[in-house]
Amino acid sequence: MAEPPPSGAVARGLGAVETVVALLTKAALALSGLTLVAILVLIAYSVLWRYLLNQPQPWVDEVAGWLLVACVMLAIPEVQRRNDHIGIDFLHQRLKGRPGARVVLGLGTLAVLVSSVVLVREGVTMVEFTRMLGILSNQIPDVPLWAVQAAVPLGFGLMALVAAFQLLCLSLGVLPRAMREQLHAEVA
Repeated sequence: MAEPPPSGAVARGLGAVETVVALLTKAALALSGLTLVAILVLIAYSVLWRYLLNQPQPWVDEVAGWLLVACVMLAIPEVQRRNDHIGIDFLHQRLKGRPGARVVLGLGTLAVLVSSVVLVREGVTMVEFTRMLGILSNQIPDVPLWAVQAAVPLGFGLMALVAAFQLLCLSLGVLPRAMREQLHAEVA
């Protein structure tokens, strides 16, 4: 039989942390949406200059690529928080209502945490190396590439925070609010 979820101060503390994590991930998601709008505007600008004025703007392609990476890195923490990432759904469905469902969910979340921590470490190493060498953009020489690459450890750092919080909740027998909405029937 599953342990009852914590109540009182522990529940209030988890709720407060969950609210802060949700605000951070939703803010990152909003920024992600703005990067998509910026990509749209830049591509429209590039098309106009290329086809109407016959003056290609090669820097737009590079900036659009940077923004696309930033878009993904800023969106993945919210995807993890809502448990909308690619998962092994057939395991959840087969284990529906059984204790094993929480174990599968916990192992998946642990895998996300470990992967995120590794990618934060590698991202920081990449940024440090690029900064040490002073590598600049090909099309916009005033832009240091380390500033662009910083989106990688930032995104995975926020995703690691989300996964760590989710593991804490799962270890206390609590299904985080966003996961509860998505998975309640599968892991309850």
